[in-house]
Amino acid sequence: MRDQPSILHDNNVSPRHAPQARATLVQVRSSAAVVPGWIKRGAGYSSLALLAVLCWAALRQDLPVEELPPAPPPAAPVEIAAAPPPPAVPPASSPLLAPDTAGMPDPADIALPPIVVATAPAEGLPLDSYEMTVRLEKGDTLASILRDQDIPPDEVARVIAALKPHLNLTRLQVDQDIHLEMRTLGQGDATPVLQALAIRPEARKEITLERDEDGSFSVHKKIFEVVAKLVRATGKVDGSLIGSLDAAGVPHSARAEVVRAFSWDVSFQHDMKIGDRFDVLVEQSWTSDGRLVDSGRVLWAEITTGGGRKELSVYRFKPQNGAEFFWYGDGQSVVKALLRTPLNLSRVSSRFGMRRHPVLGFTRMHSGIDFAAPSGTPVLAAGAGKVVQAGRRGGYGNWVKILHAKGLATGYAHLRRIARGIRPGARVRQGQVIGFVGSTGMSTGPHLHFELHRKGRPVNPLNVARTALRAKLAGKDLARFKAVMARINRQREEAPIIE
Repeated sequence: MRDQPSILHDNNVSPRHAPQARATLVQVRSSAAVVPGWIKRGAGYSSLALLAVLCWAALRQDLPVEELPPAPPPAAPVEIAAAPPPPAVPPASSPLLAPDTAGMPDPADIALPPIVVATAPAEGLPLDSYEMTVRLEKGDTLASILRDQDIPPDEVARVIAALKPHLNLTRLQVDQDIHLEMRTLGQGDATPVLQALAIRPEARKEITLERDEDGSFSVHKKIFEVVAKLVRATGKVDGSLIGSLDAAGVPHSARAEVVRAFSWDVSFQHDMKIGDRFDVLVEQSWTSDGRLVDSGRVLWAEITTGGGRKELSVYRFKPQNGAEFFWYGDGQSVVKALLRTPLNLSRVSSRFGMRRHPVLGFTRMHSGIDFAAPSGTPVLAAGAGKVVQAGRRGGYGNWVKILHAKGLATGYAHLRRIARGIRPGARVRQGQVIGFVGSTGMSTGPHLHFELHRKGRPVNPLNVARTALRAKLAGKDLARFKAVMARINRQREEAPIIE
């Protein structure tokens, strides 16, 4: 016989007065009672729901506290009234009243699918952005730089195609900086996305590539304004003039201009002494954002020679119908018809005249001057003219002869090799490289044998070089030159000294 539910009364209350007192209903079932199938299914579904709630709570742990919904206020206590006893449930052994559970699996035996947490960021989550500057090294290209940042190949191809009409990608210099602005997705996906790229192929121009909202790229070009600034370098010669100028901060191109300006009248090997001083005014170009455009050009230079016994000053000037170069204060050009020496910073090892030949062993006429210099030193054309001989010539070895104006000709012997383009009939300018010092022919060591011919006869090159004619300003050119001199003199007093 099935046990009936019972009501447990308070010990202090009589059963007869039970309806007037509070009672707690507790349903007691026999341990032999059979749980219906629909109750089992309900318990299984409740377990699934509880598992889902626990997973949701775990995912919500990383969210800020303020984003969680506020907890509902505690509900007021509710009194539970006594309920009538539930209707009797027929025993499960009755085939007519038992629920039909045939073919239905037990919820405890159902295998639950694994819980999958999505890794893609939800819409609206922030993206991680960062910037970086990459410097081109030897062998690098813009494409290889982008690939090194793990940018997909198809994206790299699109960037190169967008930049190609605006930038010569084959002429990017080593040490060129490339500024990249990148981003990655905020969660999970670390694939970098190029947002912007900036490159400055030259100081005054910048090329910028930016990603548009539709994913395409647009390219913009910016040209910076250029302004001129003056700096001044001064010092004393300690060793060579070139080394002293370098130590004083004079840029490379300006150092070369100083040497060239005085090379017609000064032998730097012999005329300059330790303690001689120099003073140089250099004009440099800078962009509006503070980048150096060029290393500068000399506007004025002054040196002393012979330990301070002689002083020379030159000014940059361009005549109305002439080339811009240097002029002395009296209006004479520094340029002579012939260079005093066809080598920079060389020394005379054998002079013009009779001497004992070092190879033949007997005395004979030395029809030129020998300048000792390391093998490979560039040899310059002493003056503008036309090449009449270039090739091998007996004891002279590799030989070049140039015909100049007024019946003058110069010859250059024992060359290691002749410069490209120097052949009979070619025109050369004064100071152009025509060959390189060597020891070909009858020579005991690397040097240049230099000859000067006047009307076919050899003469002493040093004597002719000292008296060679030079241009002189006159008329309006001279008046303009005096005005330029006055302006440069004011500027050099105001220019800051290079530290």
